[in-house]
Amino acid sequence: MYDLVVSGAGPIGSFLAWKFSERGYRVLVLEEHKEIGKPLACSGLISKKIWDFVPYNKKIIEHKINGARIHVGEKVHVFNSDQAQVINRPALDKHIFNLAKKSGVKYLLDSRLINFFEGETVSIYVKRNEKIKNMKTKVLAGCDGPLSTVRRNLGLREPKYLHGIFTYVAGNQDSFVDLYFKEFPGFFAWRIPRGAYTEYGLASSTKAKFHFTNFLRKHGIKPAKIFSGLIPYGLLPKISSKRVFLCGDAAAQVKPYSGGGVVYGLTAAEIASQTIDLSNPDMRLYEKEWRKKIGREIKTGLWIKRFYSLPKPFLNIALNKISKRKNLNMDKPSSIF
Repeated sequence: MYDLVVSGAGPIGSFLAWKFSERGYRVLVLEEHKEIGKPLACSGLISKKIWDFVPYNKKIIEHKINGARIHVGEKVHVFNSDQAQVINRPALDKHIFNLAKKSGVKYLLDSRLINFFEGETVSIYVKRNEKIKNMKTKVLAGCDGPLSTVRRNLGLREPKYLHGIFTYVAGNQDSFVDLYFKEFPGFFAWRIPRGAYTEYGLASSTKAKFHFTNFLRKHGIKPAKIFSGLIPYGLLPKISSKRVFLCGDAAAQVKPYSGGGVVYGLTAAEIASQTIDLSNPDMRLYEKEWRKKIGREIKTGLWIKRFYSLPKPFLNIALNKISKRKNLNMDKPSSIF
């Protein structure tokens, strides 16, 4: 029997497994895909705070970022900042996977959790090679993404969703990200320099493909391949039961104002590894501490997301004032105030 089974081998799932393995626990990670880091479903613009959690790895950094230009109609607001970098997301997943493997974590690839039952332990059912396998664990962690099977089977509230969609094209490099507001309702589009390539993308709660087609046409972009994925957001009232808990996208531990979830997910996973005793689990401290650390920022982020719907003149006035602020923190929207 395992001390912990983690469903999902993304960066949050592998990081969580690694941290618990370092404490001497027997840990297994289930991943439904055959290869770590694939398929690609999200961008890699991440704050440098990631290196507070995992060892620095220069090889997975694709490009330096020195700031952002925010476009609202014809008006452009410039924010100078070196807080972010562009990371190769599949390489990040593999980097943390290797750390977990070296610490003793076991992995089962091409293996999908389909159901579980809680009792004195957790009995889980895994589909692998068209066969159903049963195994037991003291605790189960759901790091299985926006459409989490673990969350659904627990009967917990669903988050809200954005549909992110993006493509890569060659050329047109600099060190500034461009964000385009008011191109369509509710969220924004982006251009991210990635070294050898430039990424164009957007996120929307409705008609993402339609808006993306129009956005690419406006910028004269003809995509060779399109990537997409769901972005969950919102502050869920509960993300655990007696022996099961959620982390990362499964728990909607995501910045509602940008869609980024790596730093928030790693923050919650580290808190879980410090507060949950797998031999005698009590999820109340984990629930309390992760909300204390990032819950306020998620609430503030939800407010900022609503701010995107302001008419152009009001949005420009607000951005003009914010652009003059110093010490803005891309992981802490409360720093605006």
